[in-house]
Amino acid sequence: MVKHIVFAISGFLIVLQLGIFVYREETAEWKGYQATYYKKLAEVVGDPKLANSPIKVTQIWDKKLNRADRCTTCHAGIANPAFENEPQPYTTHPNFKDGGYISKHAFEKFGCTICHEGNGQAVTVAATHGVVKHLDRQPLSGAYVQTACTKCHYELYSRDVYWPEADILMKGRDLAYELGCGACHAIRQFGTNAALAPDISNMGSKTELAFTLVHDFSRIESDDHITRVWEFEHFLDPEKIVPGKPDAPDPKDRTSPTIMPNWGLTEDEATALTVFTLSLRDPDVEDIPAKYFPKIASHEGFLQYR
Repeated sequence: MVKHIVFAISGFLIVLQLGIFVYREETAEWKGYQATYYKKLAEVVGDPKLANSPIKVTQIWDKKLNRADRCTTCHAGIANPAFENEPQPYTTHPNFKDGGYISKHAFEKFGCTICHEGNGQAVTVAATHGVVKHLDRQPLSGAYVQTACTKCHYELYSRDVYWPEADILMKGRDLAYELGCGACHAIRQFGTNAALAPDISNMGSKTELAFTLVHDFSRIESDDHITRVWEFEHFLDPEKIVPGKPDAPDPKDRTSPTIMPNWGLTEDEATALTVFTLSLRDPDVEDIPAKYFPKIASHEGFLQYR
């Protein structure tokens, strides 16, 4: 009798679990977004049949970049100029129209996470937007997307180059030159090999884990304990974030406060320097095929710092 009861309960739980699985699959949030996109598309084009287009996960896979991005499953209108005034996730990519830089970076060739980082294979909002725990690299949006430009465009480290599309990165680069960051930090992209402070030449290629293992977040005000937040707050007040332990009871634990000057930066300047610092990449880690590099003379001069 007991065996029958156990068997019945087990069977019920299995059926219940299968039911929950089917329900979750049928009501997945991405399906709602995609269905709404097709309805909007049908209205724009004037073809009612499009409203009944098959709902499916779409993926951009690039073997050379070793990336599989499913972002267009929800962001289906990024390459459709007719959706310029639609809300997220249906809207056109902001730099797609009128000869914007996205027009030179075809989605089918570059995908999305080469610039935006994050988890390109996920299809839920929670797993792809904002701060996502346990990712090697956090999703990038706003000004922080500009940290990815230097994966291919090494020429941006030169003050002779200015891109209005990467204005925050340009501001951070110029600030780094003006403040003389290369006098203490090794920045190979600037041709400096200073040793007074940590080498930051590869800062943008470090994983979140690699960064958090060697940085103290206990004095960070933000609840988001990620690299860009630490860097931002550190630029605003270096000694607050890295006060050292000069009075530790055990002499072995004593460390001096940071020698980083407090430049009295504004939040905009701190953001710009953070963007610049995280644009300092290790080409061997990024492993971008040469075919993706721009064919311009000024690019070649910076290959010496690879």
